[in-house]
Amino acid sequence: MDKHKNELTGSFALNALGDKERDELLRHAETSEEVRGELDALQETAALLGLSAEPIAPPARVKANIMAAIRNTPQLPPVESERDVPAGLAHEAAAPEDADDRASVPSQEPAPVSAPQRPATAAAKTNQRMFALAAGVLLVAAGVLSGVVVNQNAQQQELEQQLAALSTQQSELTRILTAADVQSKTQKLDDGARVTLAYSATEGMMAVTTAGLPALPSDKGYELWLISGTGAVSAGMVDGAKADGMVMVSGAMEGVTHFGITVEPASGSPAPTTDPILVQAL
Repeated sequence: MDKHKNELTGSFALNALGDKERDELLRHAETSEEVRGELDALQETAALLGLSAEPIAPPARVKANIMAAIRNTPQLPPVESERDVPAGLAHEAAAPEDADDRASVPSQEPAPVSAPQRPATAAAKTNQRMFALAAGVLLVAAGVLSGVVVNQNAQQQELEQQLAALSTQQSELTRILTAADVQSKTQKLDDGARVTLAYSATEGMMAVTTAGLPALPSDKGYELWLISGTGAVSAGMVDGAKADGMVMVSGAMEGVTHFGITVEPASGSPAPTTDPILVQAL
């Protein structure tokens, strides 16, 4: 069953096994505490990948800009209703199809008096005012929408960058979990925090997942270390204010025997300066 332990556990965590292999691996896990532990750790690591990206909410200013445009944009005058039209014109407009019938029958009522027509110059001026008002509304709306589009473009670029980083991280994690020599370790600290490692020496990569680490002052951070017989080499920093998530570590891992975490200045240290809060044998 070494094949299942070393190769299929990572594929299981990524839901990449067929029914037969999945059932066989689960049966083996029932009798092997080591395999059960590795399955749990790798599934936890894979699941935390989806939680490592911060959600992005649309900024409130987008809605505020649109509502401000609605309040400040002049509205068009109301359209004339039927009751605003003189009675004679309304009667003529109501039944134009009966005009021929009425012409062939002597009328018993005096012909309605037509309302005086509005001078052409007055109608033209009214149309000019309406066109000018509509143009002003369009200019205001265009200015507001331009600001909204600029903000949305900036947000889209930021989102695309985060998605690209997440895609790269997912690809690297897949390489680790499907490696023949994949290993995983989970350690729970005294304060309840958990640190899970998934790594492959042949791939030269490690996924470090942290959950529950206490927040640090802005001038401090968590520094990761790969430890061998020749000393400790920095493997990157974890933001002390937002410590929960996943960090990918890459580099030669031959000869590395332990993994450690210390609290260091936010800019990092060339060597550990404090007692480690975690030392995990690999």
